[in-house]
Amino acid sequence: MNLTEQWKEKWVTQPGLILITVVIWSIFIGLCIKAGALLFTFVYSLFNPIVAQDLYEGLNLYGLLNQHFWNYVGVMTFLLIITGQKAYMFYLMILVFLKINLVHPFSKEISKKISEISYVALNIGLTIILASAYFKWLEKRSFDVPALDGYIGGAFEYLLMAALIYAIAQVFKRGVEIQSENELTI
Repeated sequence: MNLTEQWKEKWVTQPGLILITVVIWSIFIGLCIKAGALLFTFVYSLFNPIVAQDLYEGLNLYGLLNQHFWNYVGVMTFLLIITGQKAYMFYLMILVFLKINLVHPFSKEISKKISEISYVALNIGLTIILASAYFKWLEKRSFDVPALDGYIGGAFEYLLMAALIYAIAQVFKRGVEIQSENELTI
């Protein structure tokens, strides 16, 4: 059975999974565009500092760039790492939804990917905590740093998501064990 036939069969038997996959793809593409735009404008701003006035969706770090180059690089590095990690997490979700089969949902590969998603979500949460602390440190030292919370998100949400997804990963791991035992007894 070729890939096109598999997709047709999956669309007929599991349309909900396909729709969720399409939504996840659109979020992934949006995050990739955001990361790419941030990276491009960041690199371009190193050669033309005026670009730092509007890096992405009104993000203005021109004052910080004029005050201290390395702090500007640090802020942009945090923004790029967080956005890249978010895109990677959605990429892993795409892999899960493309591979999962509701007839036999439990597989080692799916279980590993779900565990990896939980680790990435935890990493995002911890990175946001570090970035927020760094941004507050810059503000206390009177650096020109705009409110960046809207660009990075909340750490608590990602930490909670990591815990929930880890629990789901453990259920899948146990499901793989039970499914393997049932296949051996048949």
